[in-house]
Amino acid sequence: MDLGGWFKSNRCYFFCVIILQNVFAFNMKHKQNNLLILFTFAIIILSIGSYQQWWNLYFYTGPYLVHHWLGWIGALYIAIITPIYHLLKRRYPHYLRILLSIHMFGNLAAFSSISIHFTQVMTISVLLETGLALYVIVALMVLTGLMQRLRLLPSLRKTWRFVHVSLSLSYYIVLSIHILRNVGII
Repeated sequence: MDLGGWFKSNRCYFFCVIILQNVFAFNMKHKQNNLLILFTFAIIILSIGSYQQWWNLYFYTGPYLVHHWLGWIGALYIAIITPIYHLLKRRYPHYLRILLSIHMFGNLAAFSSISIHFTQVMTISVLLETGLALYVIVALMVLTGLMQRLRLLPSLRKTWRFVHVSLSLSYYIVLSIHILRNVGII
């Protein structure tokens, strides 16, 4: 087997391995941050695999395809848990560390199921419309959340927070339109 050809065809894996090695070697004392980065790379690999159809999620569970269930579960998790997180962190500030962990890892898990749904739909449909807008919003929410948590560009911390919260509001608006449009109400 030609290794040069293998690395060219699998550049993404090679790139991810190098970044993971550098991140883990650089920041071993912050295990939660390392888990966040590892989880993010796992989402990227899952999304690529879903888009490349390494596995088939075009089968029905009940009346809907599996990837639709994944999208709904992820979207509802974010829609329900995010406001609960904000209420609980103000009411119980002494549990902030635990609540933040649940918020981060839960929303990353929801984002992974949304990513699988989005990439599966991308393989069969050219018209993504509100789905594309919704996915971009969720991806930016994840990105701004990671930027805050990992303290990247700390001089922009207030900006990251403002954008993160603003995207949350946009998420609810676009999610409502996306659902209403896809069930045929509008």
